[in-house]
Amino acid sequence: MLRVRYNLVRLNVYEQLFESMIKGEHCEMVAASLLTDTRWAEVSRAFVNCVTSNSCTNTLRPLAVDFGRLVLRAAETAFGTSRHSEIPSWFFQNNECFLASCLHKLLLAYAQQPALAPHQMRQAFEALFDAAEGLKPFLGLNYLARSTSAHALMSATANARYDFLKSAECVASAPALCFAEMLAERILHQPGSALELESPLCFFARSERWQQFAERCIDCFSVDEAFARLYRRVVQQQHGGKKQPGLFLLASAFLDTEAKENVPASPERASRRGTTRPSVTPTKTCRSAIHKRSQPFVKLVQRLLSGSKA
Repeated sequence: MLRVRYNLVRLNVYEQLFESMIKGEHCEMVAASLLTDTRWAEVSRAFVNCVTSNSCTNTLRPLAVDFGRLVLRAAETAFGTSRHSEIPSWFFQNNECFLASCLHKLLLAYAQQPALAPHQMRQAFEALFDAAEGLKPFLGLNYLARSTSAHALMSATANARYDFLKSAECVASAPALCFAEMLAERILHQPGSALELESPLCFFARSERWQQFAERCIDCFSVDEAFARLYRRVVQQQHGGKKQPGLFLLASAFLDTEAKENVPASPERASRRGTTRPSVTPTKTCRSAIHKRSQPFVKLVQRLLSGSKA
């Protein structure tokens, strides 16, 4: 992977922004303007520089409320609305890239400084979870607004162009294990199961990247640690304790969509230019062959599920 040559002027501007946010001394108008476009590599670099340096000298204050308020103001200023359906997709993509890039840079930074105390790493990762908490209403999946910071961060990582979870410095390294444990603690704290499609546990269970990451580092955890308990729970709920194809999960998803099939389409959707226009989607859901679920087939799926649970 090529090293990025940073624009030092932009890097300095964003370092000043995040330092002022950490101290609670930021100007909301300026901060919201700067957070409108976070696609630049300097933005995540500045955030990581600030949280790593402050985790060594100070106790990082909670940042979730500030991030949430500022990104809301950024959306309203830039697009005239905070409705998810009316905001252009590039805004969500930039926020996801920011979160994923911050996680990658944090893992790299602490992998290069193995002598640091674990509580310093935990403080820095806590700040990243706070950023994800504030940004979650403005990510690609609109249901993330009702979910958790762990879910938002997993989604951003799973959608990143580069799968850094499989890189050498992120596999079974001290910072990766520290982050995995913190992630597992948050997923287990949220009620839900591996079969509830919008739950953090289900996302972790269905994500190929996160499952591959789990398989590579699970042997580094003791049986009582949160990540090991999370992994066991996923295996047990999905496959009955065996490595089998995901038929159980897919069949459950099939039945879950029955109740949602006739939900009216959104009256508006965002165009590529960020403006809204009437949706061409008819109010009555079109029923393709896969949606024409006959009762015999539904009953067959239900029997398959009941047999898997037994």
